[in-house]
Amino acid sequence: MKFSNYIRLSALACLMVGFTGCTDFLKEEIYTEYDPDGMLQDQSGLDALLTGAYARSRIIEYNSRNYTFLMNEFPTDIAFETGGGLERDAYPFINFSWAVDNSFLNSFWGKMYEAVASANSVLNVTDGLTGISEENLKSAQGEARFIRAVSYYYLLNLFGPTPIIEIPKNATPDEIEEIGKSTPRASQEEFVKYLVDDLTFAAEYLPVEENPIGKATKGAALSVLTKLYMHEKDWEKAAATAQKVIDLNYYSLYADYKKMFSVEGEDNKEYIYRAPCIAQSGYHNNYMPHAFPPNYPIQSNWINFGAQFRTYTAFYDTFEAGDARTEVLITHYTDQNGEEVELLRDANGNALDDVRSFKYWPDPNASGENNGNDIVYIRYADILLCRAEALNELNGPNAESISLINQVRQRAKVADIVLGDYPTKESLRDFILAERGREFFSEGLRREDLIRHGKFISNAIERGKNAKPYHVLYPIPQRQREANPNLAQNPGYEGAE
Repeated sequence: MKFSNYIRLSALACLMVGFTGCTDFLKEEIYTEYDPDGMLQDQSGLDALLTGAYARSRIIEYNSRNYTFLMNEFPTDIAFETGGGLERDAYPFINFSWAVDNSFLNSFWGKMYEAVASANSVLNVTDGLTGISEENLKSAQGEARFIRAVSYYYLLNLFGPTPIIEIPKNATPDEIEEIGKSTPRASQEEFVKYLVDDLTFAAEYLPVEENPIGKATKGAALSVLTKLYMHEKDWEKAAATAQKVIDLNYYSLYADYKKMFSVEGEDNKEYIYRAPCIAQSGYHNNYMPHAFPPNYPIQSNWINFGAQFRTYTAFYDTFEAGDARTEVLITHYTDQNGEEVELLRDANGNALDDVRSFKYWPDPNASGENNGNDIVYIRYADILLCRAEALNELNGPNAESISLINQVRQRAKVADIVLGDYPTKESLRDFILAERGREFFSEGLRREDLIRHGKFISNAIERGKNAKPYHVLYPIPQRQREANPNLAQNPGYEGAE
């Protein structure tokens, strides 16, 4: 896709109304004629541009399925997929055989750069804008820079550093085209600094309160920054930034793990950054139709896909007896014919690898595949465990890390761990990795956690996969390299065109 297409798409944000509540924040109203200069004289016009940027950055519906599960969970030891038309597309991610022209990778690349372009459009129009208070202007710029940074962060997670695209304020279409066709990938140092600068600015000017749901906040900016420092293994800054999130005294662990991911429980203070979803096509969460096992007794307003998202028995076995987090893991059910169906082990005790994660508990008011459960990207438990891990990397086993871990475990109703049981940094590191798996399954964090711990490839090899060291990154999509000859390929994928 040519980069000018991203700019043209981002310009369409001018057609969107501002947000006055959760539903309005999701809804795009299109008008046939408008005056951009007139719109941008007041707050509603700026809000309209931001609404477009948010819309492009949302990883929801099938984008969420592809990013969260195909790209980030199916290559790990938690889950995989069989059945339906999706099986062919999921297979390369499960078996480390993805190609440089993979359409899902190319589509996600394009989506994130559309969000970047939309955020850049907001920043361009705020340059010299009058008629809006300085406070509101800085807040809008903070939102745009957050959207830009988080979009780049997702690209970094998949591909490593990518091109940093900035368009001069009065650039012509030809100049925009040339920028998109010629900008090389940034260095790791340049890329990380760019994100740090954006997120630091956002954290300074964004509010603490999430209003409406899904808007960028100070806590969200600091949390993405924490995740970035974790990605870079900058343990000192990761620990310090996580503490800043904690010190906001705004977030807390939600008492009921099972209810938290339901529509009923989404009004909580554990979600730091999320995508608001409603049971309407284009704005929905469609995870559950992939998780229902065959012939499961669903409501008449639900749907059960042929594609089956399955959880490994070995992963289920890592939970202690009584762990509340297993309440969303279905190991047995009575089907619509009254037959008892086991999903954990067969009669001989053999693993069935067919446990189902009902983490996003079915929306009782869903419409077919359209569930209204908000999709969470970062929550408070992640920040607590990030600080615990960073402190362990800095100081070895310590009382604060143990306390932070135990906060999460107490919510899960399992026994506290004791400092004396973890005499080395390595032993506590391994426990944290395992605990993160138990806490964040079905949230798309396992791949990045295994990579950070240096176990992504060895874990896959142990499961019989033909994983190579270079598989810690996905290939730069071939279509993007054809459009931009200066776009260098990741090591290991050269010559694979």
